[in-house]
Amino acid sequence: MFGERLKRARVKAGLSMKELVDNANNIVSKQSISQYEKNLKNPSSAVLIALANALGVGVDYFFRNISVNIGEVDFRKQSTFGKKKQEVLKEKVREYLERYIEIENILDINHNFENPITDEVINSFDDIENLSTKLRENWNLGIDPIDNIVEMLELKNIKVLLEDDDKKFNGLCGEVNDEKSHYFIVLNNSKVLNDDRKRFTALHELAHLVLPNHSLDEEKVSDRFAGSFLFPKESVFNEFGEKRTKISIEELSHIKQKYGISIAGIIFRLRQLNIINESMFKRFWILNRTSKFDEKYSCEKEIKTKRFENLLAHAYSEEFISLSKLAELSRLSVDDALQKYGETF
Repeated sequence: MFGERLKRARVKAGLSMKELVDNANNIVSKQSISQYEKNLKNPSSAVLIALANALGVGVDYFFRNISVNIGEVDFRKQSTFGKKKQEVLKEKVREYLERYIEIENILDINHNFENPITDEVINSFDDIENLSTKLRENWNLGIDPIDNIVEMLELKNIKVLLEDDDKKFNGLCGEVNDEKSHYFIVLNNSKVLNDDRKRFTALHELAHLVLPNHSLDEEKVSDRFAGSFLFPKESVFNEFGEKRTKISIEELSHIKQKYGISIAGIIFRLRQLNIINESMFKRFWILNRTSKFDEKYSCEKEIKTKRFENLLAHAYSEEFISLSKLAELSRLSVDDALQKYGETF
């Protein structure tokens, strides 16, 4: 058990065995690291502390009771996101989910995800439109804009990890292989990416999780689902009417801000629903080459969630966990954890 967790922590840190030895100030040899990871021998207390410090984890990490096994994670078209970085990200996800699921278990919270459209059938893109509407209805979202997509997903028991990275990575999703249904989405929360793109990516990943098997192009299906979930068919007709021959950019910018969908995404929705014709659709893209409308008009929607932190605060204030456990699960020092969560009444 220790050996496996040591290797996971090393991979998560993106370190080779030699680099770990260097970071631990050569208190241990590369050969010893190999033996630890194979469970052939155990480190001394001094070495254990040095390894924990070098890897940026607490000593408790190596002996955490809960262990998460992540199923296959498909990076799909993000092949430029190198193999090493993929493994680092997978271990970050695993470690985060371990802490998340542990606090849910402590609070005896039901964290199963129930998919209300798993038995539906997809034969055409019209079916995608109908399924996004059905999921919104099942989740009592109506047709109104969703201000915080990430928070909405977490309230539906889909855990979301926000990870800052470069443009080579947008998002991914997967499930945890255990006796319960745990689903997760990882989003690139880098400041170089627009918020409307992050919102679209989150729902694109949701499509991969919830849509039943089909024979259509999976990426196009997921894009169609994301667009229709962000900007439902009924809302599109309410905002634009049934047919348009001209549309002002100002109108598009207002809809972008209201629904948190890119101007490009709005144009796709208008064409998908035949509100504009192919000629207008092409004309927009010609103008957009030089005008780059989505760069001119921002989308100010929150991309964050406080659910995990709220669960920690709940557990500590009700004395379900100790201060040291709070520090471990929050990955803060004891002093910082006390400062952040210690004030109660």
